[in-house]
Amino acid sequence: MSVASRLHQLQVADLEIREKRRILHDITSRLERSEAVASAEAELSALEARLTSARSNQRQLEYDVDDTTAKVHELNNRLYGGSVHNPKELLSLQQEIDGIRKHLSGKEEALLDAMGALEALEAEAAALRSRAAQLRQEWEQQKEGLSAERASVESALARLLEVRQGARLELGDELCRLYDHLAQTKGAAVVQVEQGRCRGCNLTVPAGLWQRARAGEMVQCASCSRILHVD
Repeated sequence: MSVASRLHQLQVADLEIREKRRILHDITSRLERSEAVASAEAELSALEARLTSARSNQRQLEYDVDDTTAKVHELNNRLYGGSVHNPKELLSLQQEIDGIRKHLSGKEEALLDAMGALEALEAEAAALRSRAAQLRQEWEQQKEGLSAERASVESALARLLEVRQGARLELGDELCRLYDHLAQTKGAAVVQVEQGRCRGCNLTVPAGLWQRARAGEMVQCASCSRILHVD
């Protein structure tokens, strides 16, 4: 195998290593966190907070209704119990009772509204809990496949790293330094020559250089300095 072909093989291995590492990173992220589950659980958490507030509001309204109802009973007992005889005081008591009853009616209406709102929130929360549980179950099932996929990718990556190490040892330090420099500065260190043009800079490769590259020599493009490879 020519030096250029060996360098091309190294580049292919490097590209595959980069892709395998990207896939591994993606798999690891998906194993650690499911965006769908996290979103559903965050939504559920916010809804639970609203439920807590709604329950507290309903309890407070229930206390208010009970207290106001007790107040009406107390005043009714005074009004009809015979302990008050003064007409003006009786009239004042009746007016107070009427005012409290009106207030009580408003509280009872607010309580009914609160009960309806709480019931709706509880139904929404129940549906969301079920959805979040289903999403988590699906994620747990997916994790089994993802774990197997990760093991397969890790195995392939290990083989590629061995190929890469073997290629670099065979090429030697000087060629590897050139390759690394070109890879860092040009993006691709080795490029194909197609129809007489360097695919790195798309300029025509002189016939002499092209022929040498085709013969298997290690040749760099006169325009972009990339290593030329001819199949």
